[in-house]
Amino acid sequence: MLSARLGQPLIGKVKAVRSLLNPETLAARAAQIREGQVPAELTLRLGVEIRGLWMYTVSFKDGLISVSEGLDCDISVHLGEETALEIASGRMNAQQAIDSGNLKLAGELRMIPLAKALSTLGALLSEPDDVSE
Repeated sequence: MLSARLGQPLIGKVKAVRSLLNPETLAARAAQIREGQVPAELTLRLGVEIRGLWMYTVSFKDGLISVSEGLDCDISVHLGEETALEIASGRMNAQQAIDSGNLKLAGELRMIPLAKALSTLGALLSEPDDVSE
């Protein structure tokens, strides 16, 4: 159970996921990412579905990131709230989530160097101070 593993009441963790990983918060954080933090050669629309919560697209282009609601993407990432929380808290990275079967990918996977995009996505989602305490 999520609350037992993380040592906090489940309701608090769900609120943390919802406050950190909603499209509006991610769009604001994406706008703060400085030039050079995203590889300039990375051009990709990465759809993210957090089951039961949101579907949004993270677009990487010309070294910038933008976030929009809905799935209009080249590749889609599907994960549950618990996995999203684990990634956001820094307890798991995207590759570990794939390896454990908790994060599924679909679409044109050959389009990108996947490790770069997933590590960039992990950096966008991470906010350990807000969810790991």
